[in-house]
Amino acid sequence: MKKFFKEFKEFITRGNVLDLAVGVIIGGAFNTIVTTLNQKVLMPIVNWALSFVSKGAELCTVLKGPGTITMEEYLKTAEASSEATPIVVNGVSYYSVIYISWSAFIESIINFLFVALTLFIIVKVAMAFHKKIHARQEKEAAERLALEKEKERLELEAKAKEPKPVTELDLLMEIRDLLKKDN
Repeated sequence: MKKFFKEFKEFITRGNVLDLAVGVIIGGAFNTIVTTLNQKVLMPIVNWALSFVSKGAELCTVLKGPGTITMEEYLKTAEASSEATPIVVNGVSYYSVIYISWSAFIESIINFLFVALTLFIIVKVAMAFHKKIHARQEKEAAERLALEKEKERLELEAKAKEPKPVTELDLLMEIRDLLKKDN
């Protein structure tokens, strides 16, 4: 059991798990922003534009069936009734209309496109940042290597220019060569 908790502690404190948790929390907050932007700013504009197509009502398809009324009938009688009481049409009480809300579908598509666009931009910026960092690291490594090579070259030149220490043997050989020359 101790081993299990030790492994769990190692797993949970790994950087990847913490990064993932932060990402999920930020994603949830971002989703709220996108949803609000979509519902409160864009969808009123879309619904206004679609109202010309659907003659002032929400763009939807009413599903006909037993116990349902048309959206036009619903809208006419909904103004006169409160939400707590049923809608009465031709002496029959109805509590809801079954319909497909195309406006809600369009809203979901716009919401998805905003999230996808934002994620695309975030990934694009992160990749560009990563490339710049990688290029800078490669440049610094190349500069370090060039400096090391230059240092080695200068050390070799300095050693070549540096006079050798003269030993007794060298002096004796030089005297011998001079005596040979004179004879």
